[in-house]
Amino acid sequence: MVLAPLIKALCFVCWFFAKGNFYLLGLGFLFWTIGSTFMSGTNEALLYDNLARFGKKEEYSKILGKVEFYKHLAQTIAMLLGSALAFYDLKTAVIFSVIPLAVSSVIASFLHDAPKIESTVETKYLGYLKIAFKEIQKSNVLLVLFAVSLIFGIFGNLDEFDQLYYEFVNLPIWAFGLVGAIWSGVNATGSYFAHKFEEKRFIYYIIPAISGILLFMIGYFPAIWMIIVIMCSYLLVSPFKILIDSKIQHAISSKSRATVTSVAGFLINSIGALSFPVFGLLANQFGVPGIYWFCGLCLLGFSFWIFKVRKVFY
Repeated sequence: MVLAPLIKALCFVCWFFAKGNFYLLGLGFLFWTIGSTFMSGTNEALLYDNLARFGKKEEYSKILGKVEFYKHLAQTIAMLLGSALAFYDLKTAVIFSVIPLAVSSVIASFLHDAPKIESTVETKYLGYLKIAFKEIQKSNVLLVLFAVSLIFGIFGNLDEFDQLYYEFVNLPIWAFGLVGAIWSGVNATGSYFAHKFEEKRFIYYIIPAISGILLFMIGYFPAIWMIIVIMCSYLLVSPFKILIDSKIQHAISSKSRATVTSVAGFLINSIGALSFPVFGLLANQFGVPGIYWFCGLCLLGFSFWIFKVRKVFY
């Protein structure tokens, strides 16, 4: 957690000096990905273990929702500030991104693992990986939850194409930063109130169904006002992600919590990465809106599968 933001900072350093150089831009994305993997599973495990230490693990979804709320609140500020800096000079916005990452690394250095309640035998790192894989394979609940997380992770990649959609419907460039701020605000709101829906069992298949319908409308009837519908879709999905992550953490029983979460994150991200070339082919064949209506149909079908296995969420 200390190293992750520093590695991500190297991404922006590469972009600052890139000047359109494809290889430096690619190297920047590599640093971004490595930084993300360092955080994969670490955040959630540290939070859950500390809540368990104080007997408050049932509040995990509530606290995680607040974490996501502040993250998206920060993104809202960054969108507005970044658009102003980019209007002056895009490279200024890029290099200013290094500052908060450096600060977060310093803050992370003050964090500590929750003390272990019981002593365990020494386990080497590869041993933790074996434990993680075995736990995932043996738990039908975890397999279903990770499958749901995978599907929503793939549809979460859609936001990488949002700006192309904005351009397709002729949204003025100056409004991109404003819409990005609204996007962050919508996600912050959904994350903050996610825990209030934890006992509403029907939302686990209703949200994917409604989101699928909205995505189909966004793609099939492209228009500038459909950006509002995109925001509504994000408002629905943001609490869903919190609730699924909470159920995953509650379902993990081993002492290698961070490793289990990281292994799952690795598998989900690896498979999810394949969605980008697929989305690219869809956009090339049907235009950018084609990505949205296709994903909408898939998500609608996926909601029926969740309904079929809904007992996992009870």
